[in-house]
Amino acid sequence: MTVPTHLSAPRPRALAAALLVLLATACRSGDGKPSAAAPAPAGLAELCRVNAGEPRIEQVTPRVWVALGQDLANTILVRTDDGNVVIDTSMSPDRARPIRAALLERSPGPLRAVIFTHSHIDHVGGASVWVEPGTELWATKAFTQHLVEQYGVFQAAQRARGWRQFGRHVDESDLPCSSLGRRPDLQAALTSGLRMPTRTFGGAASFEVGGGRFELTEAHGETDDQLFVWIPAEKTLLPGDNVYRAFPNLYTIRGTRPRPVDEWIASLDAMRRLAPEHLVPSHTAPLHGRDEIETTLTTYRDGIQWVRDAVVRGANRGTPIDELAGSIELPGHLRASPFLAETYGQIDWSARAIYTNALGWFDGSPEALYPTPAAEVARREIAMMGGADAVLGAARKALDAHDPRWATHLLAKLRAAGAGDRATLDESFARALRDTATGVSNTNGRAYLLESAHEAEHGLAAAADSSPDDEALAPIPLDLFFRTMATRLEPAGAVEVHEAAAWRFSDTGERFVVTVRHGVAEVVAGEPLPGTPAPIATLTTDSLTWKKLALKLENPAAALASGKLSVDGSWLDFLGFVRRFQR
Repeated sequence: MTVPTHLSAPRPRALAAALLVLLATACRSGDGKPSAAAPAPAGLAELCRVNAGEPRIEQVTPRVWVALGQDLANTILVRTDDGNVVIDTSMSPDRARPIRAALLERSPGPLRAVIFTHSHIDHVGGASVWVEPGTELWATKAFTQHLVEQYGVFQAAQRARGWRQFGRHVDESDLPCSSLGRRPDLQAALTSGLRMPTRTFGGAASFEVGGGRFELTEAHGETDDQLFVWIPAEKTLLPGDNVYRAFPNLYTIRGTRPRPVDEWIASLDAMRRLAPEHLVPSHTAPLHGRDEIETTLTTYRDGIQWVRDAVVRGANRGTPIDELAGSIELPGHLRASPFLAETYGQIDWSARAIYTNALGWFDGSPEALYPTPAAEVARREIAMMGGADAVLGAARKALDAHDPRWATHLLAKLRAAGAGDRATLDESFARALRDTATGVSNTNGRAYLLESAHEAEHGLAAAADSSPDDEALAPIPLDLFFRTMATRLEPAGAVEVHEAAAWRFSDTGERFVVTVRHGVAEVVAGEPLPGTPAPIATLTTDSLTWKKLALKLENPAAALASGKLSVDGSWLDFLGFVRRFQR
């Protein structure tokens, strides 16, 4: 294998935060069985047949194969004269094993390289099944930063919303697929097969294996660490998640920063210049033929730009954001493309994201600056409508009249105001959500509604524990753990506290000081800041032991007894300090 000399290997411990994605989408346990909920809208079965279909291997060219319908994301294999190169590795080891067996049946041989198109867990979680001694793993330099920013601090919020987006308790008859592929196995994803890149680059890079050349280009779009792969000899383009057979997810309801729309358009234009004859997305089926691919790439970028430009024009006219989101539509020639069907991304969600990413939450409406609190608004409106019983009756009439969105609106007001019998409200709210889902073909939105209906009936239970192995856990940067720790302080019990604790790590030489100062946790790497009180205790251990303690994978008393950690100061005071934090 040959590589250019300008590439850099990742810094030690600079990778692996994707473990937190597992926690963000971890499954629940013990909170009710999946239940049939809402008739599937017309076309959903056909959508699943086209975009997911039966598990299969499709040969794209004499040297390129793609595994389709076997996980949420595709796995792509390229054969060279010296072994195989794999692009994306599935979500979990359980899903990756049969995919690996099926692909190697077509192209047996050693694995020379893995390319991660980006850091979403459905593309990297099965890497352990593929990687062999000497296998190089490629990604952009932005890989780590994207993971840290997306899946660290807001882990709990993203976990709950991720459950809903993928419909953890939604019956297969109600949601037979994700619009982009097979529904993910969230239980299997609790066991991480994450392996981290050994080669990272910025801009562009290339390498050769067995006479085959692979050209990698950084291409921001669905993520900030996205890349696309060009295989010149095969005239084959692998765009990652920047193209798939659905309107792009310019904003995802599980929660991320809005996607960089202008950069996404530029990435698609860079792909168009290559004039590919084969297009193999990391979701949905391949396309063939230069003309069809050129039309698809052009249509896709025009669809994104149409929505962006409509938002800009509306904002400059002073149109309120709610009105904008409800009014923007694609023109007929774009709306007719299956690659712009709103079955995964959605135009109104995207319009809101583009607006707020550029101008923030405030849309210029003066009444939005100092509003009456929402719960108080709900109470007053309910009183004006004749009281809780009248509003509940109106909601039930709306349900009987097949107007579930209005029923949902009314019931949400009752819930916000805490008015009426909660069990009765929850039952009606669940029905309203399910009836709304009956007309929704967007698989993310449909899953979110049906899972929320399940929660209304069964509640939101705690997440199941994940089980990362030491190889997946070891490379996670210590500073990620401590940065996340700052947001986990329970302030109610710490308002009167001003004290500090210190950590020293024998294997890395790093030191961290955490100060609890009147309900705020300050984390400092290295020497403490001026005014920091002397630490009540200093804990010395190795980085892996601390990570396992922080994730409840190891018992503190056992680690202390075994000599894996030591404490200079009061052990009891140290335990009291860390117990102020959620783990």
